[in-house]
Amino acid sequence: MPNVIMNDLNLCVGCNRCVGVCPMEEANITWKDSDGKIKVKIDTNKCIACGNCLKACYRGSRYYEDDTEHFFTDLKAGQEICVFAAPAIKSNFDDYGRLFAWLRSLGVKLIYDVSLGADICTWGHIRYIQKHGPNPIISQPCPAIVNYVLKHKNELIKYLSPIHSPMLCTAVFMRKYENIHGKIAALSPCAAKAYEFEDTSMVDYNVTFKKLNEYIKKNHITLPEKSSEFDSYEAGLGSLYPMPGGLKECIEHYVGKKLRVDKSEDPKVVYKALDKYAKQSTEKLPVLFDVLNCSEGCNAGTGCNHDIDIFDINTKMDALRQASIKEDHVQYMEELFNKFDKTLRLDDFIRNYTPTPVHPVEISQDKINAAFAALNKHDEISKHFNCGACGSATCYEMAVKIAKNINIPGNCAQKNHDDVTRDMDKAKKMLDSFLTSSEIVVKQTSSIDGMIKDIVAKMSDVANAISSYNQMIADIERISQKVNIISLNASVEAAKAGERGLAFGVVAKEIRSLAQSSADSAARTKEVSAKADGVMEMVNSTLAEMSKEAQASNEAISVIVEDTKKMSFQDD
Repeated sequence: MPNVIMNDLNLCVGCNRCVGVCPMEEANITWKDSDGKIKVKIDTNKCIACGNCLKACYRGSRYYEDDTEHFFTDLKAGQEICVFAAPAIKSNFDDYGRLFAWLRSLGVKLIYDVSLGADICTWGHIRYIQKHGPNPIISQPCPAIVNYVLKHKNELIKYLSPIHSPMLCTAVFMRKYENIHGKIAALSPCAAKAYEFEDTSMVDYNVTFKKLNEYIKKNHITLPEKSSEFDSYEAGLGSLYPMPGGLKECIEHYVGKKLRVDKSEDPKVVYKALDKYAKQSTEKLPVLFDVLNCSEGCNAGTGCNHDIDIFDINTKMDALRQASIKEDHVQYMEELFNKFDKTLRLDDFIRNYTPTPVHPVEISQDKINAAFAALNKHDEISKHFNCGACGSATCYEMAVKIAKNINIPGNCAQKNHDDVTRDMDKAKKMLDSFLTSSEIVVKQTSSIDGMIKDIVAKMSDVANAISSYNQMIADIERISQKVNIISLNASVEAAKAGERGLAFGVVAKEIRSLAQSSADSAARTKEVSAKADGVMEMVNSTLAEMSKEAQASNEAISVIVEDTKKMSFQDD
């Protein structure tokens, strides 16, 4: 199976728009990358290429690929290629005739109108119902619908219309009745047609209108003034097929209201309608259920230019309708069906289907309950919050996806809000605690600063005491000098006295020795005092620095506390 819808995860921002519009529950997988960013990727096995994510993604993360580049490469290389164009080309290209002329100039051999194939499709449905009875049939021109049945709803295969789509009816007509043996390219409004073409192997290129228009602009191509038309003969009412209910309108034109034909389009409802269809009893089902994926039909399909005004489209479609119901053209359509009866074999336009089932992930209620717990949803109110931000319509659907490992709790907006609120509460409590602690630190710092100033004052008293002590030492030194002089004089007088002065000389000697000892003690004390003065200066300097630092710290902490209070008030 081809991969049509692609992902550029570098552009994905995890907005969940693609998840919200996808009708397939398991076709998108949400996870967090290594940087913690939410991303959504496609499960190509379960994707039906409905293209809804292409319209929803504004980032360009979702895009599709077709065969436009391959087609032009082969055409320029001389490959023999014929083309057919879906009737929606008339609403997507105002100058489609000039487009045809340009394609022919590049080497395209023939250009057929799928409106003719649509007429064959209508003829085939009517003749099949007439031959096999009015049994319930689901139309299959829309490949996204067929993909859904073949992949996800195999019980509906028995109801899928056996008549080929208008495009494949055209391809069969070209190959079997026009003897075209070269390659065939489809100018198509639908990216998903690639699945149909690969499954049937009758069409070689799916060239969508959007990519074709981009190719023309990218290569600065100017279309020729000359116009060209289709090579196939004129179609009947088949040009209305690209409108919602186009098949229904064509069938009713030929058989009136004899057959019940219901219709449904828009991905929001059509797949749910098919699910209900599968559960209905046969007698409640219409003879033909005309279903389309795109709400505006093929005129605004996944491969179309989406800047076209819907009223402009409807105006063009109505002009085709009015031309088709003119009396002369009605006669032509009757003759056309008679021609089909004579020249075409119904069996040539029958399609066989090969199911490609994908199985849903099986989960238990216990896993769903565990998913609710991971989402912090423990009561009925929170379990039915249903904001839709995750891309799921309900919280229950989100829990199911988490249980299936295709989504994550971190993608829940309510859980993220609750987590942030809880973290904010914790942060506020921490902030309050910080403010309390900071205020204590400010008080303690102020207290330390006061203690330092008190110590400085006490050290000043010590310095004064040491200064007084130094004065006392100086007095002792002077007294010692005087005593030493007196003792010298006494020694001289004792020597003059002879033996009578011996005792007095001994006393004078002792007095001189005491004076010397006092002088030595004073000198040592003076040295110690000098060291004490040095230490006092160092202590005073250190205390001054401590006081300065304490004051600076106090001021800084005070600023932080005030700023924090302001932040706290702003949060409140």
